[in-house]
Amino acid sequence: MTPEADPWKAVFAARLPAAGLAALAAVRHLPGIGVQLEGDCAWVHWPAGRIDVVRCLLPVAGLRFYRQDGDEWVPFNGRLPTSERPPTAETKPLASTIVPDRMDPRASTDNALTPLRLGTVRGGPPRPATALVALVRDLAAWADTATTRDLSRVRVAIGGDRAVLLGEGLPAIPNAVRYWGESVFVPLGFQTEPALLAETIREAVGAGNEELVFLSETEVEIVPNGAFVPATRAAVRMAISHRTPAAP
Repeated sequence: MTPEADPWKAVFAARLPAAGLAALAAVRHLPGIGVQLEGDCAWVHWPAGRIDVVRCLLPVAGLRFYRQDGDEWVPFNGRLPTSERPPTAETKPLASTIVPDRMDPRASTDNALTPLRLGTVRGGPPRPATALVALVRDLAAWADTATTRDLSRVRVAIGGDRAVLLGEGLPAIPNAVRYWGESVFVPLGFQTEPALLAETIREAVGAGNEELVFLSETEVEIVPNGAFVPATRAAVRMAISHRTPAAP
């Protein structure tokens, strides 16, 4: 059927039970659709040719489509005019006639959120050590005998009686605890529980962009990245002489 022969192009009104207006919910946002209420019935008008409006109305029981021939109203697929015609009532926009139901938000009791406890458990694949925590006296003993190349490969932060080293090729310092990670550090041989991305862990513990997070089985400690300095012998000796409780 060619567009010129399409009988629906002349249809632009329908009479239906007022309860059937809900069928137009999908097109309530379109301009040019008006509604006239007549008791328990309603007349709907739309720009001729809007087949999307017609499709929404087709399933409604008790509906009749109309076209206009001069001053006469003719039922769809009919030849003779009918005495039925739209009322003189005010035409209202469809969007103001059909409104969404009122929302009644309620807290769900079936899927209550349960807080997760962040910690570490044994497991995970082998990983290279990128940090270690040692006693200051053990660090000083290593620094006194380390080569310049060994010192240049790490950065150090000292606080209290402990020191943190970051870098590659970390030294073998007695009783030191080695860690893996980049911005969140976990002891070697352990993994986080639950398994979370580093960004998620940092956000959960409140770490800033310039802070490093160290996890253990019992606690979380945050160390400013600015506390780390190149591990020269002079820097290590100065840091030891001006200890501050900044490192884990």
